[in-house]
Amino acid sequence: MSQTTEMDVLEQLLPQLRADGYDVYLHPNKPLIPGFFEDFTPDAIALRGDRNLAIEVRGGSSSEAKKLRSIQERFVGHNDWELRVIWLPSDGAEVAFEVYGPEKLKLRLKQIEKLVSDGQFEPALLLAWATFEATARAVAAHRFTRPQTPGRIVQELAASGVLTPTEADQLRKLADKRNRLIHGDLQVQVGEDEVRQFGEVLLALVDELPADDQGLTRGALL
Repeated sequence: MSQTTEMDVLEQLLPQLRADGYDVYLHPNKPLIPGFFEDFTPDAIALRGDRNLAIEVRGGSSSEAKKLRSIQERFVGHNDWELRVIWLPSDGAEVAFEVYGPEKLKLRLKQIEKLVSDGQFEPALLLAWATFEATARAVAAHRFTRPQTPGRIVQELAASGVLTPTEADQLRKLADKRNRLIHGDLQVQVGEDEVRQFGEVLLALVDELPADDQGLTRGALL
């Protein structure tokens, strides 16, 4: 698999993991890796007081599966660790993403609101971006079949009139903070008002979608 595809998948996971209370490290160095991993370096690790994850993105070949079985054996007896494997097609086929209806998206909005109420503004921002991409896919699935950069989503939705110029400018500024957070800049400061304004944009987009029981068509708004 290409490095880009691997990173796309990992970045899709980051917001939810951080919202769940994990500290996530992409391509961790040796000091962060337990000795029982031996020569195995996962694509990411997620650390939390009660549970830790080793995350590995792999192709779907039989040889890859055999290697992973050997690695899985090393986790036996280490109940505070879980090996989580994400399988990708080995033939270069695109990763398919589900198109969600408004009810599922609104559940994420409630989770974002809870994080904001708890003062967890950085995890709230990351989850908001994940929800924004999922919402964009519901708005125009034919345009967003693959993982997207934040900038491209904003550009496409602004060009189509789904976002106002003011909303687009706000989101471009937040996209920079999102990118810095994703790539390990722990000095990024995210304000409560910023996340709440983002949430208002998301809610307005979700409210324009057809109800789940009416069936969500691809490209519902565009």
